[in-house]
Amino acid sequence: MIWAKRVVSILLFLLLWELVALSGIVPTEYFPTVPVIGRALAGLVVSLEFLGELAVTWERTLVGLLLSIALGLVLAIVAARYETVRRMLEPLVEMLRGLPPPALVPLSIFAFGLGVKLYFFIIIFAAIWPVYISAANALSAPEPVQVLTGRAFGCSVWEILLRLSLPAAMPEIFTGIRLAAGVALLADVAAEMLAGNGGLGHLLYDAAFTLRTADMFAIMLVVGLSGLILNLLVAASRRFFIGWHVQLAAMGEKT
Repeated sequence: MIWAKRVVSILLFLLLWELVALSGIVPTEYFPTVPVIGRALAGLVVSLEFLGELAVTWERTLVGLLLSIALGLVLAIVAARYETVRRMLEPLVEMLRGLPPPALVPLSIFAFGLGVKLYFFIIIFAAIWPVYISAANALSAPEPVQVLTGRAFGCSVWEILLRLSLPAAMPEIFTGIRLAAGVALLADVAAEMLAGNGGLGHLLYDAAFTLRTADMFAIMLVVGLSGLILNLLVAASRRFFIGWHVQLAAMGEKT
């Protein structure tokens, strides 16, 4: 039933798009119809060059996301263990997470060149904050029962943090990871548009400025579908790592 509603919403969106395209409000050369975009998409997906650029974007996004998750968790664990570190990081995090990652691309090109280091830096800079903030918030407020139980069994502060607080915080941490996944893809595509070293962002920029609007919208659709698939991968990982929480939540809804 849920999937049926999602399919209906997509069909309604496509219908609205087609009506606007046919109405003439926007010239069709700048707002092509759904069939025109579909033909452009079909031409792209059979192109080995396009598939190669798609693979480049996915590789950069996945590796950058994994690095963001690892660094964000380490930073959050240290901040949860040492209150002084957490308080010192608060103003810095609030300041840095408000900076748009594309604004860092020009300066980063001089620092890292046009290789993978540039893209990983931009992705990590954009995606680390949702992971860190969700993990730091969850770890800084552990359940008192868990802490007292750990102390009763003679666990050290680090053991309580890593063996009790961290597993209990995973549901909230995965919320941050889910947000970070979308941010990582957007940051990578934006960096590819500005740096121009392959990927979907480079193709999107080239199509837009050569007025190949059908190709442009088709590439945008692929980027959107990539975000959807990435979200599904995070959801599958969530069920794998914290399936117990999903089952408990389902039991709570039934009761």
